[in-house]
Amino acid sequence: MRFFIGFIIMILGIVSFSIETPSSSRIEFFTFLSNGTATKGKIFLPASYESNKDLPAIYLIDFTEQQYKLATDEFEKVIAGVEQIQGFDALVVTLEEHPDIDAKPQAFQEYYDVFKNMTSYVDGRYTKNTSRTFIGKGSEAGIVLMTLFLENSETSVFDNFIATDSPGSFNSAVMNMMEKDDFPKNKLNKKLHFSFSTSNDYDDCTKLINVINEAKYPWLKFESVEYANSNYENTYPVSFAAGIKYIFDK
Repeated sequence: MRFFIGFIIMILGIVSFSIETPSSSRIEFFTFLSNGTATKGKIFLPASYESNKDLPAIYLIDFTEQQYKLATDEFEKVIAGVEQIQGFDALVVTLEEHPDIDAKPQAFQEYYDVFKNMTSYVDGRYTKNTSRTFIGKGSEAGIVLMTLFLENSETSVFDNFIATDSPGSFNSAVMNMMEKDDFPKNKLNKKLHFSFSTSNDYDDCTKLINVINEAKYPWLKFESVEYANSNYENTYPVSFAAGIKYIFDK
């Protein structure tokens, strides 16, 4: 009987508990299924959510950094970026814990499926707004970039993409797809904000920026930023906010 009750809770993804934050906003924790595995997530609900359930959602992909000090405040920095836009609110969603993953381009589908399944849960429980933004830094930014190019209009999950300091391995994978013209073309109304810091390879990042600009995809609005006076460990609070502003500030 205990197993049966536990199984039902896992399937329904019942929220385990919530944390009240200032100004009546709150963070809730939930469980969803991804490829048959119970996976824990968390979601920030702004104060306005009580009267407006039709809010866009921003999905933060946040793994452990393998070569840098782990940033434990990315979730909070995304929320802060949203709050910088006057009159704008959004849900912010991520995994409850930082998976110990050293992301590689060849394992893209594995990472992507988790967040695709997470969006299904959030859409069913929290919002019907179809505007979804995918945001990440480091290797996770590389996953964000690959998602932009590998999704097609029939199965597309995300509309907007914010990637900061994606590494050479992912940048090369994306440029290779573009140069070979080897990705779905039937896309509509995508936006990408790409940025990089002094810790990244300047030539590699500028090459990617040039390749995207030269492609002139009619379905893509694109902005790039170089943070010439800031390194990897200090750039993301600013770059996250800049990306969110580019996506949502009209």
